[in-house]
Amino acid sequence: MNTSFMGIAAHGLGTIRMGRHSLPGQGRLVDALGRIAGWMGGGRAVVTPWPGVRFEADLTDRIQRQMWAGTYEPHVRGCFDALLDPGDVYFDVGGHIGYHAVAAAHRVGASGCVFAFEADPMMAERLARNLGQFSWAQARHAAVWDHSGTLTFARSPVAQESGWGTLSEVRDFGTGEHVEVRAISIDDWCREAHVTRWDAMKLDAEGSELAVLQGARNSIEEFQPVMMIEINGILLAQAGIASTQVADFLAARKYRLFDLSYGQLESWNPAKHGQFSDTLCLPERKVDATLERLAHAGFDLSD
Repeated sequence: MNTSFMGIAAHGLGTIRMGRHSLPGQGRLVDALGRIAGWMGGGRAVVTPWPGVRFEADLTDRIQRQMWAGTYEPHVRGCFDALLDPGDVYFDVGGHIGYHAVAAAHRVGASGCVFAFEADPMMAERLARNLGQFSWAQARHAAVWDHSGTLTFARSPVAQESGWGTLSEVRDFGTGEHVEVRAISIDDWCREAHVTRWDAMKLDAEGSELAVLQGARNSIEEFQPVMMIEINGILLAQAGIASTQVADFLAARKYRLFDLSYGQLESWNPAKHGQFSDTLCLPERKVDATLERLAHAGFDLSD
């Protein structure tokens, strides 16, 4: 069995559900297939999630094995599949190697645009390779922050956990390679890139989320994009920030927040979702239409 067939098998296995739940041991089995495929393929593998679209992953890395199998954050992927249209402009902050950005570029097509930002230099290089097949997508090696300048990025100290790097301003345990990176605010980027439309954003920045939003204040108020934000109370606390500060920032700009899980939407509650939530943030004027689209895509809403 070659790595392509193993990827198909892993993807098929990983998408099986018992109602809204995965099968017992499902994740471990998919991960094991990824490890074997990595051993067979010299660590790297390429999959074709759609005809003519390629995605390269490093199978020595846990998260990238999930991406290779198509089982990484299926609820986030499903949400953007339902909401992105041809011609949309999508930002990916914390783009990693481009899993969601490639999906978005495929969805928005040549009439749209994707801007993906990644602070880790190695991940940014892979991001650029994965997005290079789309002329309407741009990969940028930069940290997104509340102002432009230069910051220090601490790469993940764990070889098989590429998603654990973070800006030293958020936390710094003194381990892992430290690199100086360009920092930019979204407001500055929108001016530099002459952005006239912004429809959606995925924001997963390991505790930098409030700073990213503060640096995007004017653009958020102007364009009112739909946003998917990972609100991780533990990581935010390491930066001296409470998850409610992120929620309050958005509420002040007339956003409603919903916790998103597999096939399920629930009004965001700090007591229930403050520790960790993949949070769908909707401008009030877009709430009804967006929830209707998600309902058509199979998402249930509970209060």
